[in-house]
Amino acid sequence: MNPIYDYIQRNRVLAKIEKAHGAKATNLALDDYDLVKFPPLLLSCVQLTSLNIGHNKLTELPKCLGQLTNLQNLSLEHNKFDSFPEALRDLPQLVTLNISHNPVQDLTSDIGTLTSLETLWCNRCCLTTLPEEIGNLLKLETLGARHNQLSKLPEGICNLTHLKWLTLEDNQLYTVPKDFDKLQSLVHLNFTENKFNYIPSNISKLKQLRYLHLRFNEFLSIPESVLSTMMCVKINLLHNPLASTTDIDTMFPNVITTHKQLEEDTSADSDSSSDWENSLSSSDLNYSDTESDSDDEDVLIEIPKLSKFLVTF
Repeated sequence: MNPIYDYIQRNRVLAKIEKAHGAKATNLALDDYDLVKFPPLLLSCVQLTSLNIGHNKLTELPKCLGQLTNLQNLSLEHNKFDSFPEALRDLPQLVTLNISHNPVQDLTSDIGTLTSLETLWCNRCCLTTLPEEIGNLLKLETLGARHNQLSKLPEGICNLTHLKWLTLEDNQLYTVPKDFDKLQSLVHLNFTENKFNYIPSNISKLKQLRYLHLRFNEFLSIPESVLSTMMCVKINLLHNPLASTTDIDTMFPNVITTHKQLEEDTSADSDSSSDWENSLSSSDLNYSDTESDSDDEDVLIEIPKLSKFLVTF
C-alpha cells in the first residue's frame, strides 16, 4: 500500500475514534478504511451502541470485544472473516448483526449465545448449514441468508416464533422442517432460486404470511387445493417450468406467473410494490454517522508535511 495513503487512512480512523470517544458518541461508522486490524483504541468507546466496521479487510476481532457492553448494532459485512468470530460470544446484548459477504462457512454454536438478536444478516457467506443453536434466538424478527449453499434448514429454526421476515434466496433448499408452521409471525418468505417443486403444506398454515417468493424454482404444477388455502398470500411463481398457468391465472389473482401480472399488481398496490421486489438488502442497518467532514479536513491539512515519510528507491 502507498505509505502516504496508509498514513492518511490510519489517521482518519484515529481522528474519528478520538472524536467519538471525546463526544461519547453512540454511533460510529468506520466502513471502507482498508482496516486490516481492529483499532485497539476503539475499545475505549464503551458508549457505542452502533458500530459499522464493514467494507474493510478484517480477519479477526479482539478477545476483549466484550468491553463494548452497550453495543447493540454491529456491521461486519464485506471483510475477510473465514470463521465466525469467537469474540461475538461476549456481546449477548447485540440486537442486530450483519456478517454478510465474508467467507464464513459455519456460524457455529456460538450464534446461539446472541439471544438478544432481532436481526441477523449472513448473506453470501459460503454457508452449507445453519446450526441448531439458531433456535436459541427467540427474539429474532429478521433473518437473511441469501446466496449460500444451504440444502436443509435446522429443526431449531421452528423455535423462532417472532420471525417476520425470512429470506433464503439462492440456496439449494427443496423442503422445510416439519414444524415450520410454528412460525406464525412470518409475513415475508423468500425462497427464490431454490429447488422447490411443491409448496409444503405447513407453509399454507402460516396465518400471517402475506408474501411468498418462489421464482426460479422447479414447479411443474401446483394443486388448486393448495392455492385455495392461500388466497391471502401473494405468491410469485415467475420463471418456473409450469406446464400451464391458464387456470391458475383465472382462479387465483394472488398468484403471479407472468411479468404482466406483476406489473399490474405493483401498479395497483404501490404501497406493497417494494415488498414484491427483492427482500431487504443486507445493508439496511442504519449507522448514521453524526460526525462532520472536519476530521478528514484536519488530516488533509497535514498532507504537505508527509514528504518525510516517503521512501525513494
